[in-house]
Amino acid sequence: MKTIKWRILILTSVVCLLPILLGIALWQQLPETMAIHFNIHNEPDNFASKGFVVFALPCLMVFFQIVSCLAVDFNSKIRGEQKKIELVSKWIIPVVTVVLYIATLGYGMGWKLDIRMIAAVLVGGMLLVTGNYLPKLNYVKNYHLDTDKARKINRFVGFETVILGILFLLSIFLPPVATVVCVFLLIPCIVIGVIYGVVTGKSKKD
Repeated sequence: MKTIKWRILILTSVVCLLPILLGIALWQQLPETMAIHFNIHNEPDNFASKGFVVFALPCLMVFFQIVSCLAVDFNSKIRGEQKKIELVSKWIIPVVTVVLYIATLGYGMGWKLDIRMIAAVLVGGMLLVTGNYLPKLNYVKNYHLDTDKARKINRFVGFETVILGILFLLSIFLPPVATVVCVFLLIPCIVIGVIYGVVTGKSKKD
């Protein structure tokens, strides 16, 4: 197995850069200063120049995408290949980049967008997809776990992830504070998952 999967790395990096063409096409319609961050009330609280938004942001996302792909590939080489979950993880940054780039340009041109809702749907969708694939992971080597224990842990973490994804999606129908609560729930979910994994890993087989 090749350590670095160049085809998917190049493809996803190109997808991250493609929105630049849209930014160039809409250049004359975009304001010189654009909002790049919003509070929970959909009010912009951080701004950047048009040039930074159109050109620098996608390039920055490409950097993160390359780091992410390399990390996944090296982990795959060490721990064992898991094609489906690796593919899902490698498409997260490109999808987020395209959606948020278009939303940022649209908001700059005066579109009435609820950025909080868009972000909640993105996060919720990613959690649902990831949580759906986690129980399907095969045994991962070098974690000193037998197959049954590994699958049991994956099922539990997958269930947690799906539930949290559903909560994020439901939060778009509630006041903005509901989405903030979901964000803070990420921490206890991770802690509970780690504790469950440690306890299950140390337990004796039935």
